[in-house]
Amino acid sequence: MTKTERTTRNRNPTAAERWALPATQARSRATCERLLEAAEIVFAGKGYDGARMSDIADEAGCSVGAVYFRFKNKNALFSAIAESFIADARSGLAVLLDRPPEDSERLLRNFVVTSAANFRKHRGLFRAVVERGIDQPHAMRTIFSFRDELAAALENALRGTRNRPPGLAIRVMTQMVYGFLLTGALNRHAPTRIDDARAIAELADACIVYLRYAKDAT
Repeated sequence: MTKTERTTRNRNPTAAERWALPATQARSRATCERLLEAAEIVFAGKGYDGARMSDIADEAGCSVGAVYFRFKNKNALFSAIAESFIADARSGLAVLLDRPPEDSERLLRNFVVTSAANFRKHRGLFRAVVERGIDQPHAMRTIFSFRDELAAALENALRGTRNRPPGLAIRVMTQMVYGFLLTGALNRHAPTRIDDARAIAELADACIVYLRYAKDAT
């Protein structure tokens, strides 16, 4: 993600403040948000180990001292980003599922599109997670336990739709989506890109066909 591709993020202040000094003023909160966003851009481009706090400060347009004033170290930034991803994903899922029951295929397509948007927004996090997974198993467990939470929420939502697929098929499909998106977020040479709307539409089609087959097979 480049500076020109940067978009305003509605991060959860509570998530960020678990790892940063309390930001009581609007300007301080905005600086904290800018630092989290800058850290993800640098992580995406250089990886966790290659990123320096000075790189993050330059990307955010502030001094290194301002970074350390709000975050103890690079790991605190990483932890805040991980929690922000969960907050963003839960918020998007709540909007998606807080609707009257609809056709299962439409719900699945919206789920895939929403998930892809969140992965695009958090490329830096996933590169950092892969690099830091051994040293920071908590972050790895947090993200992938959320995947299971997502599958359970989706299964529950599909219970109110026509042509409801079996629970195991939904969990397999969720893992398939996560694998596709994670590969697209991390591998610049992947045969499909998560920035490509056509690829995401094809992924949604594949999920729909699979779940339709799984239902017919029961």
